[in-house]
Amino acid sequence: MFEKVVEAADRLADAVRECEPPADDDALLAGLWAAVAARNAADGLLARVTGEIECNGSAKRLGMSVRELLRRNGCVPVVASRAIRLGRAIAHLPVLARHLRDGSLSGEYADAVARGVRHVCTRTRSPLGSELAIETEAVLIGHALAGRSPVEIGDRARAIALENQPDVDEVDGPVPPVAEDTTLNEVSWAQRDDGRLAGSFDLDVIAGERLISCVDTASRPRPLPDGTPDPRSANQRRADAFVQVVEAASRALGVDGLVGSAKTEILLTVPATQDECCGIAPAGPAHLQWMGSVSDEAVSLLSCDASVTRIAVDVDAAPIDISPAARLFTGRTRKAIVARDQSCVMCGNPASWTDVHHILPFSQGGATTCDNGCLLCRTCHVAVHQHGWEIVMGPDRHPWIRPSATVDPHRELQPAYNRRALRLDALAA
Repeated sequence: MFEKVVEAADRLADAVRECEPPADDDALLAGLWAAVAARNAADGLLARVTGEIECNGSAKRLGMSVRELLRRNGCVPVVASRAIRLGRAIAHLPVLARHLRDGSLSGEYADAVARGVRHVCTRTRSPLGSELAIETEAVLIGHALAGRSPVEIGDRARAIALENQPDVDEVDGPVPPVAEDTTLNEVSWAQRDDGRLAGSFDLDVIAGERLISCVDTASRPRPLPDGTPDPRSANQRRADAFVQVVEAASRALGVDGLVGSAKTEILLTVPATQDECCGIAPAGPAHLQWMGSVSDEAVSLLSCDASVTRIAVDVDAAPIDISPAARLFTGRTRKAIVARDQSCVMCGNPASWTDVHHILPFSQGGATTCDNGCLLCRTCHVAVHQHGWEIVMGPDRHPWIRPSATVDPHRELQPAYNRRALRLDALAA
């Protein structure tokens, strides 16, 4: 089959090289249509060939990745990445594959459709090939054929995902809100032609609040030594602050950075009512300074290892009470817990990647002591607060882990990662 394709491609390339643009308008428009259709069909062929190369392992046998193979054959990085994504997508999206093969959609439009379907499936936890995926594919292809831009196709995909967001998962029970779901976090970057780095991120509300709080604090205007105003634009100040945050984090994650990086200060506003009999009572969901409303689970997660100041406000947004900053594990206490746990007690990630988790929540009277704290990396911390895992302090004054029922129906206690060869019953005996 591919021998015929190669021959056809050679003939097409020869015909295109010998073709001269005609003089009259009708012939020019016909030539434009033919050139676009040929380019679209070529995009489809590139996607199919790339998919076959990836499935058959041809690039690996040549000692290189698929992306490197494409680049060595003349594809710029963005085209190589798009061909790989489309090669994987068309195996599950037959209608999109047909439009690519027929030349009715360009590679850019097909990529926007494939990205949109993947976004909807990820956000709604629907498999490729499901009824929702098929419907989304048809809607987005319709947008592409109608001449909507790839950005508009992406916006429509996000709207479909929000409309079909599940409330309950059949296995794990209640599903966290999209804004707080850490499994959807993504960060990507690529080096541009001029050598600079460009990227994008899609973060949950807690990570977003931490990032904005850090960058905002470090990006305030600073007058020059002679007193003249800061000449940097707001975007430049934020870029400088981001680099400063990265440098501080790099130092904190170093071999000697056992106490972890500096904690983020979070401002939490809680709508409340006040009367003589009941005092102050919550009257609605809390919301963060930058990222808006959050659930009680997110507030609990933030309070473990960030300085959180709660401000209760009435219906007119006037403060009626302010709490002191949530008590954190100080340097000395944290160092003692690091010496005991050595790493994340659940997965073994380095101590410098971890928060100190209150085993009995601080809001429920839990003390900020070694016997009520343990090290958890961000992923495991979320699992404890949102996915049914529990930490208990054993009789040996070390943390033990109780898995969620979906992982272990018996929920038997397991030792911390650095003591995983031990058994609780042996210690009790």
